Amino acid sequence: MELTFLGNKYAKTEAVSMRPTVQLKYMGKSYRAEQIQAVRNSVALTYRGVSYSKS
Repeated sequence: MELTFLGNKYAKTEAVSMRPTVQLKYMGKSYRAEQIQAVRNSVALTYRGVSYSKS
């Protein structure tokens, strides 16, 4: 099935992406946590004419 959103066409998929889980242990109790991969991009910011960079 082909769908359209704001002029962009894409195909519908039923596949669900799985995030990797990590088995952790704290004070004798174990639990699972999802590992999120952070994307670190250098961003140039300007505030009142002064340039800053956030990385």
